[in-house]
Amino acid sequence: MTEDILELVSRISTPGFFVTADIIRSSSQIPEGIETFILQKLSIIQEGATARKFAFRTNGWQINFTFFPTDQVVDKRYGLMNKMIKEEKKFK
Repeated sequence: MTEDILELVSRISTPGFFVTADIIRSSSQIPEGIETFILQKLSIIQEGATARKFAFRTNGWQINFTFFPTDQVVDKRYGLMNKMIKEEKKFK
């Protein structure tokens, strides 16, 4: 089911943004409303919101979506580098 969700996310048109999905919690039930959620958050960003990371929760699922502008360098607070550093600290 995870692959189906990632495929769905990849098919959603988000002009000017690349969207990543980080599945935090999964469930046996199909999460509904992902496309609507992403399009609503994209609209909020286009209206001027500076937030780029949003948590989608439904039917036991939690999926964190991060919106990366395709015309800018990735902000350090959203870079994979920071996630890797945090993960490394957990293991020390």
